[in-house]
Amino acid sequence: MAHVDAGKTTLTERILFETGAIRSVGSVDEGTAKTDDLAVEKARGISVRAAFTSVTVGGTVVNIIDTPGHADFFSQAERAFWATDALVVLVSAVDGIQAGTETILSEAGELPLLFFVNKCDRDTARPGEVAAQIKSLRNGAYDYNADRYETAAMLDDGLMNSYLNGEPEDRDTVDGVLRDHITKTPPILFGSAKTGEGVPELLEAVTRLVPCAGDAAGDAAGVVFSVTHDKMFGRGAAVRLYGGTLNTRESVAIRGVLYKVSLIRARRDGRWEDAKTLAAGEIGLVYGLSGAKTGDVFGERLPSRASRGVTAKALMTARVEVLNEADKPALKAALEMLSAEDPALEVELSGGEAQLRVMGLIQMETLPALMEERFGLTVTLGEPEILYKETPARAAFGFDAYTMPKPCWAILKFKITPAPRGSGITYRCLAGADRLPYRYREQVEQSIKPSLRQGPRGWEVTDALIELVDGEDHHIHTHPLDFTVATPLALADGLRNTGTVLLEPVMEVRLTFPEKYIGRIIGDIIQMRGTSENQSYDENGGVTLTARIPLASLLNYSVIFASITSGLGVMTQKLLGYQECPFEKTRPRRGVDPLDRARYILAVRSAMTGTVFDA
Repeated sequence: MAHVDAGKTTLTERILFETGAIRSVGSVDEGTAKTDDLAVEKARGISVRAAFTSVTVGGTVVNIIDTPGHADFFSQAERAFWATDALVVLVSAVDGIQAGTETILSEAGELPLLFFVNKCDRDTARPGEVAAQIKSLRNGAYDYNADRYETAAMLDDGLMNSYLNGEPEDRDTVDGVLRDHITKTPPILFGSAKTGEGVPELLEAVTRLVPCAGDAAGDAAGVVFSVTHDKMFGRGAAVRLYGGTLNTRESVAIRGVLYKVSLIRARRDGRWEDAKTLAAGEIGLVYGLSGAKTGDVFGERLPSRASRGVTAKALMTARVEVLNEADKPALKAALEMLSAEDPALEVELSGGEAQLRVMGLIQMETLPALMEERFGLTVTLGEPEILYKETPARAAFGFDAYTMPKPCWAILKFKITPAPRGSGITYRCLAGADRLPYRYREQVEQSIKPSLRQGPRGWEVTDALIELVDGEDHHIHTHPLDFTVATPLALADGLRNTGTVLLEPVMEVRLTFPEKYIGRIIGDIIQMRGTSENQSYDENGGVTLTARIPLASLLNYSVIFASITSGLGVMTQKLLGYQECPFEKTRPRRGVDPLDRARYILAVRSAMTGTVFDA
């Protein structure tokens, strides 16, 4: 993993070459890298999805996941956390620690890290400074080649005595200590993916220091960290197996559904091979899991990282259109397929229109080419629209008595209270069992978040405490689904009573540029309704400035910034949170509004009898 352009794919190519998996090193710039197999990746020289391969190093099988570096595709990198034993974090010896690197480190948790300071062959490389930056962010980081023995001695009393007595290094003992402490003491290695310098040492460190999480005993247990689709084999689930073994013709239960494994393919020494078995510790493509989605898990004894969610969230939506009306069903199927592969790509289908949630402009630029290459569809994307949110303005109650037309009976009363910014939705049931029997509570709880996808302004509702304070059923007329109908009706009534405040996404923007442009840049920040947080200067006349800027003001600023700085500036951004928006922005309602009560009930009841209803 790394910030964009740090050299991840080039390093993967070099590892494949150094281990004999390929005969020549591919080039990202020339579109010949083995793990960038999509045409859009070859054309643009960037990775847009994670790719995995495998090599053998001194008898040890090393599985490698090469992740995209651009912020628009960070959800792909996050999913690799679920499947990995360690992260090799590349840092450019020229550019140093960048915003993308900091994001990776903040999300890595307790995963072991190995730092590879890349591009040390460049004239402008400053490996010593970059190593100091790494050590300032990760206390305990050490130079793998120079300080291995001394670092291990500081972690082990027995080794300290040997070190102080001038005894020669016992390599196995030293590496054993460093392996036991790798989560707190990450090694730093130096080299060049382009020339191969330092790559053998990196592979040595990986095989000697990284513990593998895997237990061959027991039933198969794994995580689906990616989903692909093959024209010949169908849906393939990229699985990291943590426990047991997985065999063809074996059944796997995912989300309560039983699937039979029809085929397993593994990437071994850079080549795809059919495999009858996937063993604990391995990754491979498993076919036959037709309903599997990215993020699914199966079995027990999984590490906590295998079930962690994705924090990267889409901040914009864009309308997707096909030129040919007859291609609409194919478009729907393709978008649903992409959504299964990448949970961050949420699809909204309403009234024959398709809306796709996207992470940024780079992703939008690559999607049409991806749709053409993978699905043979010519699509266009409309202008991106910022995804605002809304939150209750004050506390109030919401009520609904769904008792007509018979047979039905569900009465609910909620209290809706504003919650701290960034807290999301919290639900509590305060109604006693004498008011709402336990057998109906699950329907209410499961309906809360779907009911809040659209508030009075048409945006998702957030930062609210929802409390069910009262309820009522009927011993004859009530069906559990009656509470599925009553929940959105009562919540819509409550939000009408609370009123809502519009929230807009705010980004933390990091800008690095020559000092002579600082006046213009600060002026732009003020004009964009932003505030400067801090700034620092380096000895070469460069400035690094951090600012808070609303996303709505930033959409096209990367192009303007590049023009101002003549391409010498670097701009990165990440979501900081949401703040109150100074202007109004409403969104047309998708589906029937629960406040149009009679029509909503009619629409929902038709859906319950089999008619398609777009809520």
